[in-house]
Amino acid sequence: MLIDKTDKDPVDIAIEHVANSDIHHPLFDIPFLKQFFFGIDLSITKHVFLLFLVAFITVSSIVFLVQRYISSKTKIPGKMMSFIEMVIVFLRKDILKGFIGEKYYKDWEGLVYSLFFFILIGNFLGLIPIFDLLGLINYLGGGNSNDGTILANLTHGGNTVTANINVNFALALITCCAFTVAGIRKYGFFEHWKNLAPPGLALPLYLIVIPIEIMAMLIRPLSLTLRLAGNMMGGHLALIIFTMFIITNANVYGNEYSYGYGILAGLGTSIFSVTLSIGIILLEILIAFIQAYVFALLTAVYIGMAVNVDH
Repeated sequence: MLIDKTDKDPVDIAIEHVANSDIHHPLFDIPFLKQFFFGIDLSITKHVFLLFLVAFITVSSIVFLVQRYISSKTKIPGKMMSFIEMVIVFLRKDILKGFIGEKYYKDWEGLVYSLFFFILIGNFLGLIPIFDLLGLINYLGGGNSNDGTILANLTHGGNTVTANINVNFALALITCCAFTVAGIRKYGFFEHWKNLAPPGLALPLYLIVIPIEIMAMLIRPLSLTLRLAGNMMGGHLALIIFTMFIITNANVYGNEYSYGYGILAGLGTSIFSVTLSIGIILLEILIAFIQAYVFALLTAVYIGMAVNVDH
């Protein structure tokens, strides 16, 4: 990651490298849309761009691999196609059929597959230093992070769209709508909401059970959001903190936030920091898979709870 010489607090620098780019550094400024959307600025920020990029990569890569497999004469899948088949078989057998059931899983498998691959690709894209390399190219070309060019603006904000709470909350709302629709389709509107509380309880108990169940239902999208965002943001923050530890210890900035002891101290610190950073990167690769799996798993679990009330 590129860290410019600055007088900012290292904590602010760390946050800026995982958060979305602010509205003052949009990749594509679209001011004329404000008049159609009540003055709301709909300029394309870094995470909005990443959102479109991940969606494009997800759809185009899977469509390409499937079409290539269908058009091949040997019908032997390649390595990537074999990986996709393995994931789909695993999700169908162990998650969809296990939690939603044989009768209803086909209605929701497309949603679960899409969520899994979208989150997986979004997680992995954040581990590839594409935008940092583009920022380095801009820097070597004489530019800086505030010169207003697209390459410069790409250095602002984090590289992982799934670390953005807004994106994750939108995905969680899709899950929330899915299990609500699933329950209404099977039981009807009123019966679905009656299923929030088990029948046969004493009347006073419903005054306790119903609010708890409503709160649990509302907490589901929030828990999905925070779990994914926290896990994806935590690793990146740790990497940034270790990098800042080297710079601050070496007193590279030479400002009020640096109390380092020179370049030699920074080199000594780098041995410790780089070793931990490599370990965190390897851990993040594992977390990228786990968090995509957990989100898909919980989506199937919630839908299964809505359609299989008796169980």
